[in-house]
Amino acid sequence: MKVPILTITCLLFIAFLAPATRAQTKIYRGAIGNSHFQMKLDFNGSEVSGTYAYDNVGQEFKLTGKLDSQGHLELKEFAKGKQQTGKFSCKRKLDDPIDPECSWSRADGTRESMATFEEQHIDLPGGMQITPTLMNNRRTGVGVSYPQIFTKSVPSTGVLNFNRRILAMVKKAVAEFDPVDGKGSFDANYNVLFASQDLISVELSVYYDGGGAHPNNYYLSLVYDLKADKEIKFEDNFQADKDYQSAIAKYLVTDISKRAADIEQRDTGQPTKRDEPIISEDQLTEVSGWGLTPKGLVIYFDFPHVIAAFDKNVVPYSVVKAYLKSDSPAAKFQ
Repeated sequence: MKVPILTITCLLFIAFLAPATRAQTKIYRGAIGNSHFQMKLDFNGSEVSGTYAYDNVGQEFKLTGKLDSQGHLELKEFAKGKQQTGKFSCKRKLDDPIDPECSWSRADGTRESMATFEEQHIDLPGGMQITPTLMNNRRTGVGVSYPQIFTKSVPSTGVLNFNRRILAMVKKAVAEFDPVDGKGSFDANYNVLFASQDLISVELSVYYDGGGAHPNNYYLSLVYDLKADKEIKFEDNFQADKDYQSAIAKYLVTDISKRAADIEQRDTGQPTKRDEPIISEDQLTEVSGWGLTPKGLVIYFDFPHVIAAFDKNVVPYSVVKAYLKSDSPAAKFQ
């Protein structure tokens, strides 16, 4: 059977126009237990490769693996040479809104531990890099990784003051840690929500157990204008005469209730039927911190322990677009 020349020509033309699969590189911060790491992954279709290293060790491990048809990640870890030393496995996509449910184990499956992954949104010129810096005290149980910006040339005043501000925040948090009998657990790791040459937004996720009734978690955050050398406040993004608080609160009441139902559906298979939302608008008036990502504003609260899972929230820019100052940092993402 002969295939018409026109058909062959059309197929070749379509194949020529079809976009080739491009490798995509992503940076992640994460932890295995209390060991913080930074990972670089190259995604090329279903094939994945990369490297990672623990903040407190520095040895680089090679990674190879795949994404299955559902987007679940499987990675093999290799030390120097070709010996497999471990593996990562995620039951859900890395960008799952609840939890990708990832774990690390030895190559034979033993010593399995939960692993966390947080994508870093970094767009820095070649002469700048964000490097994890450590503050550890085994005697008191303190283990902290915090970000510092390093430059190949003389750092700007904005870079220097950002570094000082982050360090001061960490020192203050550690100084306020007062465990029973002088020893407990204070663990903090950071995420870069967004970083460019002129603007940086970071969060520190803190876990501490001072021997009280139960452990606690909270967030510290900082948005800094590196060019203007100043910290940016949450309200700096909004027009003074606009009621942006109500718009944000209304969105979050619905979003938090939906997320709670999704968590219950995953955990028990049956979400709880409620006559009232989990959180009311009146409970969303005091913001404890904020951040910027390409997808939306990150807003932090300091909720009671029973609903602390909703301390961190992302509000799409579409929700606040009408209330933003045209020259605000948040408006740049529109």
